Amino acid sequence: MNFTSIGIPALDEQLGGGIQKGSTVLVMGTPGSGTEFFAKQFASAGQEAVTYFTSTERDEDVLGVMREYGWRTDLKIVNVGTKYYESVLAKKLEVSRFRQEGITLGDIRRFRNEDSAKEENFLTFLSYEISKLAPPFRVVINSLDFFLENYESPEVLMAMRTIKAHTQHSESVTLMTMLKGVHDSRIQSSIEDLADVILELEHDKQGSEFKKFIIVQKVRNRPVMVGIIPTTFDKTGIKLG
Repeated sequence: MNFTSIGIPALDEQLGGGIQKGSTVLVMGTPGSGTEFFAKQFASAGQEAVTYFTSTERDEDVLGVMREYGWRTDLKIVNVGTKYYESVLAKKLEVSRFRQEGITLGDIRRFRNEDSAKEENFLTFLSYEISKLAPPFRVVINSLDFFLENYESPEVLMAMRTIKAHTQHSESVTLMTMLKGVHDSRIQSSIEDLADVILELEHDKQGSEFKKFIIVQKVRNRPVMVGIIPTTFDKTGIKLG
């Protein structure tokens, strides 16, 4: 098998050499468990060209963490969150301002109708941007939650299947993050079925400190790899043990 690093050398060893090229990786966790941090450490690894899609952070926040930990910064950041603010949220704020200032309901409706025709489908945008990438690529989608909150579940699943197929065909790697336990169980199960590798980040308060774990929940065709691994966070990133 042809492997590439997941970003944590000791975890690569646990997985028998890393993750197979062509794989789609799903990283889940509760808020504060470190899924965004894991995504950045994943982005720092390997030899592939990196494209980092974010819906939650500013570009400078992503690059600031990468610099702080001495990770590679030669990645392309596609800020879906910024595009969403500029084309959707900013206009909603403007409508609210119009209403507060006494603009008529008819004017607001006309404003909405004009903008709705121009509104971008960010799910289509995501698929299109990934389809243009030259292989081998390393993609991070942080996070699926944005798309699940803004689009119908079947649309999201179709986009994820398309991205998975392109990743597999081009022998590249894609990592997606998702909050655990906040979406309908059927859509979560469908996304989990689609993923080749599933990692769950867990933290448990024991006394005055938190114990952290990576749960290897699934490695396609390699069930022997499933298990719970204690982890720590230090100045180099996530480590096992």
